[in-house]
Amino acid sequence: MFSNDLNNVLSLIVASIFADKHVYDSEIDAFVKATLKLKVATRLEPKLSKTRLLVWYDTHKSDIRQKLETPYFKDWFYTLLDQLSSLPDKDDILGVMREIAKADGEVHVSERALITLAERHWNIGISR
Repeated sequence: MFSNDLNNVLSLIVASIFADKHVYDSEIDAFVKATLKLKVATRLEPKLSKTRLLVWYDTHKSDIRQKLETPYFKDWFYTLLDQLSSLPDKDDILGVMREIAKADGEVHVSERALITLAERHWNIGISR
């Protein structure tokens, strides 16, 4: 079972896959590769592997996609950001989201907006 913090980190990251309403294999590959390198994920339980990430993704993708499509998306998103606000290395999490956004060769306005909302909420830099 994944810790609440790890579930929240993964939910935030996976939201960037669905932001533009298209899912590409390259985005899922970027999710796995970049998340495995994430410092905060190495401190949370259970330890991640490619298989665990893909199973987690498959289990949670419908729920996350549904949340992004509701009129109350921002309520869910800001609650998620609040729950992660005490974690260190939030910029690394945003970096994974940026990698996913670039993975299909184009950073969609919806992907950029999602990252910008997180940056502003956490008071971190400006979207690159």
